[in-house]
Amino acid sequence: MAGTAELEEPQVHVVGANTIQSHMFVDELGNHHPVRLHTSLDDAVSIVCMRGGQKCLLLIDVAHVGVDRILESVCSVKLPRESLLALLNVPQELDSSSDCVIHGVRGLFFENDPINMIVKGVAEILAGEIWIPRRTLFEAATQPGRTACADLDANDSAGSGSEELTRREREILAMICVGASNQEISDKLFISTNTVKTHIYKVYKKIHVPNRMQAALWGAKHL
Repeated sequence: MAGTAELEEPQVHVVGANTIQSHMFVDELGNHHPVRLHTSLDDAVSIVCMRGGQKCLLLIDVAHVGVDRILESVCSVKLPRESLLALLNVPQELDSSSDCVIHGVRGLFFENDPINMIVKGVAEILAGEIWIPRRTLFEAATQPGRTACADLDANDSAGSGSEELTRREREILAMICVGASNQEISDKLFISTNTVKTHIYKVYKKIHVPNRMQAALWGAKHL
């Protein structure tokens, strides 16, 4: 049974150069999660797609694969819904940070982020949270005339549905829009994290979105 549990644990697919630094990073991250290093983005995407419904994180080093190439790949190949996307070694001054968010990136790890922060962020993303600066998330959510991949656009056409949300659900959705975690929402509203999760699940169903990122983008447009 222990072997089965290990197989079901979400795997992190790191896309980076075949260097000593990359292998050291993978070894450290491997102390916390199953990790595999890929030097080819196309190969990593193919493997993730073949694994289908198994939850995983695709962690791509932007110093190895350019941001434009990453976004092009994300939109040309529809990743399984259970596959999460994050970027590593992101320059602080990256102009396209908000575009990355719009295209479904769940985490941004910057060039000087320490390994312990990256390990924590990976765990948060796999737990369903967003690891993105609130300012970047807000810019993405309020960007006029934004365009995204087809699965994001499809949810915009589902109708606002905001009138179906309760006052508490709207309050929680507004906090999601600025990047608040479940624990932060819990602390702010004096309710348990389980209650927060229940409200979020109901919000997803009412506004017809599958995850936190799309809920944030939806909320910025309709609240």
